[in-house]
Amino acid sequence: MTTRDISEDALLAQEADGDPALARDLYQPEVVYVSPTVRLFDWPARIEGIERTMEFIALTIRACSAIRYEAVEQAVTAGGDAAFVRVQFDWTGGGERLRSTYVVIYRYRDGRIARQELYYDPSGSLERLGPA
Repeated sequence: MTTRDISEDALLAQEADGDPALARDLYQPEVVYVSPTVRLFDWPARIEGIERTMEFIALTIRACSAIRYEAVEQAVTAGGDAAFVRVQFDWTGGGERLRSTYVVIYRYRDGRIARQELYYDPSGSLERLGPA
């Protein structure tokens, strides 16, 4: 019998909050963060460590207000060492509501995120939801 790193209930609780300040405890100290958004800020393709990861997450949302983060689909792998989440990330910017939809793959070690990979089409346009 193997020890699961993440369960469906734990994944739902992890994704329910959406407050990056509270997310720190979800990560391993040596977490690896991979996202195509790094190109927008001229950061390296692979971000290593909790401090740099939290710094990058804060950078990506600094111009966003009224953030709404929702995990609309999720699945945990059979071994419980990884999870897939489709996210709808809504925010106000420039007087309108915008949405980015993307997929995150989390890889766990000892119950905490050891690697986070974000996937989306960086050439696609944001969904415009209407006035703020």
